[in-house]
Formats: sequence, structure tokens, C-alpha cells
Amino acid sequence: MIFFTDENIPKNIAYMLSYFERKHQVRAHLDFFPRGIPDTEWMSTVALWDETTVVVCADGRILKNKVERKVLKECNLMFVCLSPGWTHLEWTIYGWKIIKAWPDIVKNVEQAPYPMAFEVAVGSLKIQSRGLIRDL
Repeated sequence: MIFFTDENIPKNIAYMLSYFERKHQVRAHLDFFPRGIPDTEWMSTVALWDETTVVVCADGRILKNKVERKVLKECNLMFVCLSPGWTHLEWTIYGWKIIKAWPDIVKNVEQAPYPMAFEVAVGSLKIQSRGLIRDL
């Protein structure tokens, strides 16, 4: 499985996760795409990768934007969204929080029978299911 972090998650956070994640790959957006590429373009590309890809994102607008949500459904990608507030954290707080939440993120994704959307709360670090991707 590949966990792909969007450009709203700092590249160094993705690198940090890749050092702790032993079972799956973690790939940072900026290692594959230029800054500012439309979400619809990178989603279509990562959906073609050989392994199951999970988008880990700090941009919940993807689920609210009709066009981007449609592409997400068509691509059949798993989706983990960090709730609002993550991007405003100091990097040292962001770092330990994402590391603490990571095992639960991976567990939820691995146990999902179909592509689903999840949201990670910034305060409690609880992972909440947003439902099946096809039903969004």
C-alpha cells in the first residue's frame, strides 16, 4: 500500500512518516508533482500506481468540491483527511501528533473493505469514518 501525502502536508512530515512506517510506502506530493497542480490531475495519476494508494490530505475541500469529489470516486482511492487545524500547528506539535495517530490511521485503512474516507481530529486524534468513497 502507498500512502500519498498531498502538498498541504509538509514534505518533511511525509519523510518522517516514511522512516516510521515499516510495512507500507509513504510518498510526498512534491517528490512527484509540481506545487499547485490541480487535485484532479494528481489524483488521476496516483490512482494508476501499481499498489493500492491512500491519499493522506490536509485539504478537506476535496470532499466538498463537486468536481474533485467526482474524480476521487472515479479513481477509487482511499482518503484520509486531517481535520481543520492541523495546518496551523507548530511543526514540532504536528510531528508528534501525526506519529501518534499514524498506527490508527493505518489500521483503519487496512481494515476498510472498500475505499473509504476518514477524518483525523486534531485535538483527540480520533479517526472518524466519513463513509464509502462511492457514497460521498
